[in-house]
Amino acid sequence: MQKSILYISTLLLVLSSCVTPKIYNALVMEHDATKSALTTQEKKVLQLNGTIEEQEGTIISLKSQISEMRNDSVQNGIALTTLQSKYSELSDAYDLLTSKNSRYMADKAKETKKLLEQLEQAQTELFAKEDELNKLSASLEAKEDELKLAQEELDARSARVTELETIINKKDSIVTALKSSISKALIGLEGEGLTVVQKNGKVYISLEEDLLFASGKYEVNSGGVSALSKLATALASQKDLEILVEGHTDSIPLSGRGLVKDNWDLSVMRATNVVKVLLKTPSLDPLQLTAAGRAEFVPIATNKTKEGRSANRRIEMILSPNLDDLFELLDE
Repeated sequence: MQKSILYISTLLLVLSSCVTPKIYNALVMEHDATKSALTTQEKKVLQLNGTIEEQEGTIISLKSQISEMRNDSVQNGIALTTLQSKYSELSDAYDLLTSKNSRYMADKAKETKKLLEQLEQAQTELFAKEDELNKLSASLEAKEDELKLAQEELDARSARVTELETIINKKDSIVTALKSSISKALIGLEGEGLTVVQKNGKVYISLEEDLLFASGKYEVNSGGVSALSKLATALASQKDLEILVEGHTDSIPLSGRGLVKDNWDLSVMRATNVVKVLLKTPSLDPLQLTAAGRAEFVPIATNKTKEGRSANRRIEMILSPNLDDLFELLDE
């Protein structure tokens, strides 16, 4: 570039000696323009040189990066190979796990189905148990109602039993007092053909034939009237009392004439006459008395001996408390 400028300058100098001023001026102007253009070109060349240097630095940097990238590529290739190997292993493991998982899921599906069936069966059984429980609960409630009614009835019966026991105890007390009263009224006669016994809630007075009657007769003798009068006086104060007078004979047949034809007639007539003697005491209520004949059919001893037959020929008076209030309570 500088050589060109020098050549042009020399040319101009030579030409200046032989050219006109106009041409010279034109050449000078062209020279200046060329010089200016050369300066501009030099600047561009300098810029281009700077750019080239910068690009060369960039190329060196890129070559370094390429080298590093190649190294990295080698390492990445090794890593890729390793990763591919691991991937292959993982793929095989995955396939194995997938196979196992498929079998596991199939087994679990079967187990789940079985469990669901068992659950459904358990629910069915539970519903059945609930129905049964509801029935039992209803039955239990009914039983409780029945038990409540039974308890109420039991309480009522218990109250009635208590009341009955009170009445019976009262009757027993009356019977005990009655026996004591009769025994006192008949002092001197007990052991002399008369006995007084308390049993089964009653008082039994037994009077032998010799105390009241002649043999085969039904009229009460004077000694018997006296004993019966004392007895009637003791019984007159006992308004709540039923008196059964029974006539008994031995087993020897009686063939009589008139009113007494057999032992039935004799037993009834004797009981009736005893009642009549008792009623001579005005305070004794006739409604309390009952006469009955038993003939020889209720013996207290054997009829094969004289003593036994004598014991069987008797009048028995059975004194019973009036149990109407007790029967009324039982009928409620």
